[in-house]
Amino acid sequence: MIAESQLFADLEWKDIQALAGYVQCYEVSTGTVVFKEGESGTYMFLLVKGEVEILKSDQDGGLHRIVLVTHGKTVGEMSIIDGEKRSATCIASQTSILLLLTKDNYARIIKEKPVLAVHILAKLAKLMSQRLRSVSGQLVEYL
Repeated sequence: MIAESQLFADLEWKDIQALAGYVQCYEVSTGTVVFKEGESGTYMFLLVKGEVEILKSDQDGGLHRIVLVTHGKTVGEMSIIDGEKRSATCIASQTSILLLLTKDNYARIIKEKPVLAVHILAKLAKLMSQRLRSVSGQLVEYL
């Protein structure tokens, strides 16, 4: 499942096997709130099956969909990097399977498999950079 993801597809097989030892698999049903905006972020996840919506609150507390995330993508990466509160809400829009990597397990990877930790961090940095560029481009359209 990890090898088929967008983020980890080009990792060596031994690194994928090692990473598998640090993640937990969960199934969530339609409508499950995976995390809420403003909560402490302690994990990211790889969406193995299904889809989730990322929603952002407006000034009046209404939720607006930012994006629909499909299988093979990751969500919540910022939380294991910066430890800040969640910037959005995530809700399963259909029954989904998630592979969670907690901040604590990422810290274990840093200690136990430092080369793998650097690979993961480089991939996360690239992913977040790509997303920031995309959002910056979208923002220009609204200015």
